[in-house]
This record gives sequence, C-alpha cells and structure tokens, in this order.
Amino acid sequence: MAKYQPGVCNIGKNEIRKRYELAAIVFVMAAIVSYLIFTFNLPKWTLFFSFILLTMGFEGFYQGYFRFCAGFAARGIYDFSGSGGSKSVVTNQESHEKDMGKARQIHLYSIISSIIIVAIIYFAL
Repeated sequence: MAKYQPGVCNIGKNEIRKRYELAAIVFVMAAIVSYLIFTFNLPKWTLFFSFILLTMGFEGFYQGYFRFCAGFAARGIYDFSGSGGSKSVVTNQESHEKDMGKARQIHLYSIISSIIIVAIIYFAL
C-alpha cells in the first residue's frame, strides 16, 4: 500500500522500517532493564521502567505493523515520500478523526501488550 488511507495507512516503506528499528532497540533496552531487575533482585516497582520501555517498543512495532504513525495522526500529516522529509497535510476533518481513532487503537494495544509482559515478569520474580 503506497497511498494515504484515513485511519488505515499514513506512512510508507521507509517510515515503517524506522518504526521497526526503533521497536527493536527499545525492546532490547527493556530486556536489559528487566534482566537487571531480576538479577539484582530490585524492588518490583522498578518494573515500571520496563513497562515504559515496552510501551514505547510496542508503539513502534504496532505502528510498523499497521503502517500507521500515531504521532503523524496527532499532527494531521502523512508521509509516503521515502525520505521522511516530504510530509503532506490531512485537510479533511473526517479523515483526521479516523486517523485519531487508529492512533488511539495503537496506544491501547501498546499499553495492554506491555501490561501483559510486565505481569509475566512480575509473577516470575
């Protein structure tokens, strides 16, 4: 898919790749933090740091998966230029509302996914 579709797709191939790369980096960071918490028997409340990192990682993952940037939706833009430097503006209010709905869905999926992973880690401690 290489064109803007409200609430469905607002980023192109290069932007998708950036989201997956960010997700991978942040997931590694979350794994390291969780490992340190587990290894040094730190208080369970410190898993909050893993939760934040996991949420960021899942945001990137789901944005890549859905070909949709929640941040772009909030700013009312989309980008299929391939360079990341040529963003277009969403001018239709109905399209912007669809975009915001998709952005909320991505946020919700990210939070729920993070809660599940942190709960698994919490009960493993």
